[in-house]
Amino acid sequence: MVAERGGEARSGIRGAIAELASRGLLVYLALFAIEIGLFFVISSLPFFSGEKALYTGQANQLNSTFANQSFVSTFGGIFVNNYRIALLEMVPGLGVILFAASLYATARVLEAIADNESASPFVVLVVLLLFFPHSYIELPAYAVATGAGLLLVYSFFRWLFATGPRSPVRLGDALWLLALNLVLVTVMLLVAALFESVELELGGWFLVTWVPFAVLVVLTLKLKRRADRMRKENGVEPSAEEKAGDGSRLAV
Repeated sequence: MVAERGGEARSGIRGAIAELASRGLLVYLALFAIEIGLFFVISSLPFFSGEKALYTGQANQLNSTFANQSFVSTFGGIFVNNYRIALLEMVPGLGVILFAASLYATARVLEAIADNESASPFVVLVVLLLFFPHSYIELPAYAVATGAGLLLVYSFFRWLFATGPRSPVRLGDALWLLALNLVLVTVMLLVAALFESVELELGGWFLVTWVPFAVLVVLTLKLKRRADRMRKENGVEPSAEEKAGDGSRLAV
């Protein structure tokens, strides 16, 4: 019995990795593209009455929070703030709304910063994305967090509306995928906070952080290839029954 459960656990982990490497990756990339697009759209819109003062105050508060702090305090403050946001975005259903609200507020704060510097919000966003490596880790992490909640909802509805004798959805696999996404988001935001803290610490020398970022990209691509191999070994491609919409209940 113990060996059987251990085998099921390994199967659940491998299935979750395979799901993340296939359907999950597509969801995350789509959300990341939407995230970037909305940043540019929202930050170019005029402020509503009272918004500029509100978000200018938030921008000033953000600057004062990390001013003259130690490296460790800055790292901890950035991570805790971002991780709290990501956990809220992982809530099934509500996460999408919180994702949109967080995105809107961040875009408005960037717009307020640009306005105070007499710069174009478009230019500020381009500089943020092109020159600061942490943006390519932090923003995708929010997409992964939101996608995790969406995938859980998707699994639930696949189970709810299944009609055949066997369900293609297993509760264990869905929960393993959620746990894997939680670990992934945690690691991504830890690394993003580390990069952002180093960027702030280095000041004008922050561009050197692209060197470790390039190494991180290479390692990520290797992990992606490994996950693809696991997906093929695990036989994740949908069966004929799954394509026909067979399945009835979520297996425990």
